[in-house]
Parts: sequence; C-alpha cells; structure tokens
Amino acid sequence: MMSNIDEIYFVEKNCFGNPWTREMLESEISNKLSVLETENKNGILCGFALGRVIADEAELFKIAVLPEYQRQGIAERMLIALHEKMKARGAMVCFLEVREKNEAAIALYEKAGYRRVRVIPRYYGDDNAVVLKREL
Repeated sequence: MMSNIDEIYFVEKNCFGNPWTREMLESEISNKLSVLETENKNGILCGFALGRVIADEAELFKIAVLPEYQRQGIAERMLIALHEKMKARGAMVCFLEVREKNEAAIALYEKAGYRRVRVIPRYYGDDNAVVLKREL
C-alpha cells in the first residue's frame, strides 16, 4: 500500500491549499485503523479517499481528485468504495467536516446520503466547518 505514497502526495499537493505533509499521509495510511481508496486513470493515480474506522464509527479525512480528472464521477465512486470498506470493518456511521464555503464537496456528500449535523464556527480560522453524518 505504501508504494503509491508519492502519487498520493502528488494528488494531495495539487488539491489542497494547506496540504498534509508526505510524512503525515504516510503515517495515516500505515495506521491499522485507516481505510484508503484510490482511483487510477490511464496508469495515473488521479484520486484518493482516506478515512479511519474506530469501533463502529468511521471518519472521512480526505477525498481528492486531480483537477484535470474532476467532474467525472471519480470522487463519488471512491466514496462508495470507501463506505463499503468501512462497513466491512464494522462501522455503522461515517462523519466528516468540510469547509462551509466548499459547496461542491457538500453537494457531493449530500448526494451520497450525508446530512448536516452541525456547524463549527471558525473551525478553519477563515471558514466554518459543516459536520456531516451518514449511516452506513
């Protein structure tokens, strides 16, 4: 699984304004509680979804698709596959936080069955976080 850390880090750097470091990604991916889903197109790792399952609860940490591969259903497919992996590990529910300004991500999550639980003011400093929840 670690063989593609460089590719995952490339996606991370190209998708997030405040990306995790390579070491942070490597540490999380190697954690036995972590769940990872990736998608390749034409031999290129173009997206990943990363979360964690603890007991019967899961949390989605990140989902990222390289800009040139966005709007092709990749994030949706990875999310569905990640949910299946989380369920297989015993998760009954999945939570996530997302920037309130990130309307595209919120639309994706709501389409996938997430519902808004609460808003955390200034969670990101410059933006509120919307906490979303989905039964698995």
